[in-house]
Amino acid sequence: MKQLLNLLFPKHCVVCKKEGSFLCDDCLSLIEINPFRYCLCEKLKKEDKCNNCKNRYLDKIFSASDYNNKIVKTAIHKFKYSYIKELSLPFSFLILKHLENVNCSIDTSFILVPVPLSQKKIRKRGFNQSEEIAKNISKVTGLLLDSNCLIKIKENKSQAELNKTERINNIKNVFKVTKELKNKNILLIDDVYTTGSTMEECSKELKKAGANKVWGITIAREMVDL
Repeated sequence: MKQLLNLLFPKHCVVCKKEGSFLCDDCLSLIEINPFRYCLCEKLKKEDKCNNCKNRYLDKIFSASDYNNKIVKTAIHKFKYSYIKELSLPFSFLILKHLENVNCSIDTSFILVPVPLSQKKIRKRGFNQSEEIAKNISKVTGLLLDSNCLIKIKENKSQAELNKTERINNIKNVFKVTKELKNKNILLIDDVYTTGSTMEECSKELKKAGANKVWGITIAREMVDL
């Protein structure tokens, strides 16, 4: 059946339109995988947190690529808004390769937690893109995936439409932790890190529930004018 579907509805690269897969090997090879891990803020210091970020709830951020790369931006847009779930596979590869590049050591004390979507968005899209990536990483690493401990309880505007100040206000009090997480270490998975407002709000709720460490992991990182 799968072969018949592929014959009737062949896959084409979302970037160059080459037949065979949704992100072809040629386009994937043109995505530079980030060899460094930077501070949470826009300064891109090669450290966990600069003095301006030391009081943030999020402890570290790992972003596999640059959102300014046209291939990355196009593929992420298709993943989210054209509902191409299979793009989670190359994105997961980029993330795992980035973690290898920066010698990130993750032990079994960490739990994978995707940034949640509202039920309305899940019904429309059919899946949570962050959860699909988390599933792939779980399969490769053996880390536990918990998609239910963090939920979204309020519908809000899309963060992409807003500036930094608006994003911070827009994301307040929209997430809830459903269980105690005392001394748990969390790998928080999302697609793009821009101002960090979403991950910071999630991290706040996770730490209120007892989480010890919260590290963010994304496909890409976007630089913004603040």
